[in-house]
Amino acid sequence: MKKTIFILSLGLFSLASNAQMTLQDGGSTLTFRKSPNFNDAAIAGSKFINEEYQNAKVNKGSQDFLIRYNAYMDIMEYKNGSDVLELIKEKNTHFAFQDGSVYELFTYNLDGTSYERYHQVLVENKTVKISKFQSIKLIPAQKATNSYEKDTQATYKPNGEVYFITYNNQTFEFDGRQKTLDKIIPGKTDVIKKFYKENKIKENDTDMIKLGNFLATI
Repeated sequence: MKKTIFILSLGLFSLASNAQMTLQDGGSTLTFRKSPNFNDAAIAGSKFINEEYQNAKVNKGSQDFLIRYNAYMDIMEYKNGSDVLELIKEKNTHFAFQDGSVYELFTYNLDGTSYERYHQVLVENKTVKISKFQSIKLIPAQKATNSYEKDTQATYKPNGEVYFITYNNQTFEFDGRQKTLDKIIPGKTDVIKKFYKENKIKENDTDMIKLGNFLATI
């Protein structure tokens, strides 16, 4: 018979507390805490790429959990009955959703700043991984400054998608340009130039997947 076990890291706390908890279900493990209550009913838009929870396998386990990605806070949320639980990043690093999308926790430096963020993995092979970071910002409400203007509502709005290439265990921001790729993968300029010329690569999911599949062959 399958057993579900809760382990409370900070003593005997209920789900209403901020304790860190671990759920062991079959061969799968989740580590989480209770999400803080935040009333954003007055805010337009959404802080989610997809509002719906989906079944997902976490950390390459075998059990499905109801998960969604909060792109405003860059966290994964787990729905357990009426509770919305925030997954602890460093202990929940890989999510394979039922729609085929895969999210993974990436750690890298950009311009001297260290980041630990969830990316959607578009293509992965033995030599390279191409991913994208999706985020949402909150535009604050503004009061009208004169009688000709109207008050504006606070709004969640998507930022532009940012692509990344992971090569030789290093993750680089990638703008889709051939010259940028030449710097990331040196010594392959001629074959990369030929591929770009023949395929007119642009900065979008379809072309990034095509590029990733090509890079596996060189």
